[in-house]
Amino acid sequence: MTAFYPVFLDLRGRRAVVIGGGAAAEQKVRGLIAAGAHVTLVSPDVTPALTDLGRRGEIELRRRGYHDGDLAGAWLAIAAVNRTVNAAVWAEAERLGVPLNAVDDLEHSSFIAPAIHREGDITVAVSTGGKSPALAVRLRQRIARLVGRAEARLCALLGELRPELAARVPDARARTALWYAIVDSDVIDFVRRGDIEGARGRIEELIGPHPLSPSPFGRGGTVSLVGAGPGDPGLITAKGLELLRSADVVVYDRLVSHALLAQAPAEAERILRGTDQEDVNALLIKRAREGLNVVRLKGGDPFVFGRGAEECAALRAAGVPYQVVPGVTSATGVPAAAGIPVTHRGVASAFAVVAGHECEGPSDLDWEALARVPTLVVLMGLSALPDIVARLRAQGAAPDTPVAVIASGTLPEQRTVVGSLGDIADLVAGAGLEPPATVVIGEVVRVGLTHPVGELVSRA
Repeated sequence: MTAFYPVFLDLRGRRAVVIGGGAAAEQKVRGLIAAGAHVTLVSPDVTPALTDLGRRGEIELRRRGYHDGDLAGAWLAIAAVNRTVNAAVWAEAERLGVPLNAVDDLEHSSFIAPAIHREGDITVAVSTGGKSPALAVRLRQRIARLVGRAEARLCALLGELRPELAARVPDARARTALWYAIVDSDVIDFVRRGDIEGARGRIEELIGPHPLSPSPFGRGGTVSLVGAGPGDPGLITAKGLELLRSADVVVYDRLVSHALLAQAPAEAERILRGTDQEDVNALLIKRAREGLNVVRLKGGDPFVFGRGAEECAALRAAGVPYQVVPGVTSATGVPAAAGIPVTHRGVASAFAVVAGHECEGPSDLDWEALARVPTLVVLMGLSALPDIVARLRAQGAAPDTPVAVIASGTLPEQRTVVGSLGDIADLVAGAGLEPPATVVIGEVVRVGLTHPVGELVSRA
């Protein structure tokens, strides 16, 4: 493996020589000009844009082929011709000690040019070691979707505040912790709304009343209740993923995939917590008061049978700042992954969602009303399936009412068993489905059968 040392060069006022006059050379020239270099281009044939740059005096244009000696006085060189010419330029560059990049010619390059994304003062470079420039470009394009104008404005604001914070927080370790608290906080949300003064105010809150004393709840500690979605790690929201990637602590439940947990920083603490809600509440409050950014990662949506409201109440009572980031609930996401809509024109204009644990034994649910709902979705309803069937049948639901049971919804191992109220319990038992599973009851199941989703749906 070839290892290149990544650097950013200050080319202001330095001479850069480009050999070649095609599209690749034009791209390199534009980048060099943007970096403040004095560019000399050598080529008998050049693009119209390069001709125009020469006419305006933005580059020195030599309309001829390469000659040995063209790199004299150069601080950096680029060759974008062919391997024969590149080899000759390489020989001179090596003799003079001039760094050379030969476009698409790794053998004759002492440095490579990464794919660059620039937004304001933020520059992100992506390199594949010269092995796949196309991949580097695609990765740069993905980064561009993450780093935009708001991030550039935030960078400018933090640059303005840097001298002030250095004076107010002279302790280097405390200042470093504060910087991370600022960039990991919701300051960026103020910037995105164009509220720069609000961003300044939020930063002032994070600094605290005295530069060396933490705020009452630690320096910037917050809790974010984030919905992880129904299983597939790609179904978390963009906002949720952003918070996860900057978390100090991740408190998660057993339904969260390991692939999604891997998106948290390597140094972040990962804590699995079960159903002891008082224990979870105490943990969230404790970690936030230590000045940490805590992500409470919950399967599905935190406010759909996720006890998210209870956690918010505990945080509010403790005076801990928090935010809620909704997630894709399994109530709609899992049926969709199996090709089943929960509403469909002319079939179902309403649906109800119940929790499986409410369906076993004594129940406060109005089963007479539930039996009339066009679509009934039961989350975590596998073990309660016989009780669900019995209760609906007792309220007059027809035995041929379609039912689908979807296990491990949205995941590669997803399995769907389709039947009716009359036979679904036996079909599921025979198929050996395992939790977590979502039950969908109603005519929308037939709609799903007419719009199959390939291998996502298997029928017992």
